[in-house]
Amino acid sequence: MSTPVSRSDATSEWTRKRIEKFTARFPNQDIGSLAPLIFFVALIVIFGAAEPRVFLSEGNLTSILNDGAVLAILACGLTIVLVVGEFDLSIAAAASFGGALAAVLVAQHGWPLAPTIIAVVLSGVVIGVSNGILVTRFEMPALIATIGVASLLDGLTLWITGNAVIFTNFSDAFLISGSWSIGHIQAPVFYLSAVALVLAVALQYTTTGRWLYATGGNRAASRMAGIRIDRQIMLAFVVADVLGALAGYIYTARQGSLTPQFGTGFLLPTFAAAFLGSVTLSRRSFHVVGTLVGVYLIETGTIGLLILGAPAYTQQLFAGAVLILATMGARYRGRDGSTRRA
Repeated sequence: MSTPVSRSDATSEWTRKRIEKFTARFPNQDIGSLAPLIFFVALIVIFGAAEPRVFLSEGNLTSILNDGAVLAILACGLTIVLVVGEFDLSIAAAASFGGALAAVLVAQHGWPLAPTIIAVVLSGVVIGVSNGILVTRFEMPALIATIGVASLLDGLTLWITGNAVIFTNFSDAFLISGSWSIGHIQAPVFYLSAVALVLAVALQYTTTGRWLYATGGNRAASRMAGIRIDRQIMLAFVVADVLGALAGYIYTARQGSLTPQFGTGFLLPTFAAAFLGSVTLSRRSFHVVGTLVGVYLIETGTIGLLILGAPAYTQQLFAGAVLILATMGARYRGRDGSTRRA
């Protein structure tokens, strides 16, 4: 005699089949990897319904896109370090130093644009190499090494700027390099597009990208396969800190002023975006597309809350909550084999 099926059991079975049918359309993702995108859309719907004239206006949407670009460049750089299984807590300080160096060279010493950009890039290389040497040669934990480097950079930033805001004597070329636009889309968005495209293609389709992921996945096996682990870690730090220094340059040129240690406020949102990206769209932990989703989810949530009248410190609270939830999600999915944890 067959056992009757209750209505609740039938409903649960129907729901399970619908979920399986939906997720079958995304063979490389599980339903959890789509949660950040669903949350992103939900934020837009909620804020759009609450303040449609303000939040959904063209000016506000392009402002979210423009304002998030510098943070996104930083987060893309951090993503490379996270891919190899390390941390870089100096990337925000690298941004502060890069912006300060550019401001001092242009406003106080009259340097042309090209040499200034070269100097900023070289500063990022030096910072990255320093981090890489401390982590690979001296075998210091990246957490400690990059905190130390960040402290040194903060001191250097205060020294070269005299702990003063710089807002005069910038050349027109310098200001234009950070503020030109096409329509309502400003320069940082185009710089971000180029950076994100290059990094995404490099990680996905090049041998170096596969080596970087292998380094973060299993170092012992990577060494046995002939991959030079130290070289990959060094490369990751250099790329990250060069992008950090350039992000500082872009931010300063766009603002038309330099406040020492402005990068401090970028550190938490940068990590939150990267970790949120690690549980978005792909089972491979850290990737550029996911990081971009994380950045603009945070930016959308922050701006939306401010439009609704939330206090200015909302960004820190929102970013902190996102970081905690994303890290919990990465660990949870790592236990069931859906993704690996760096």
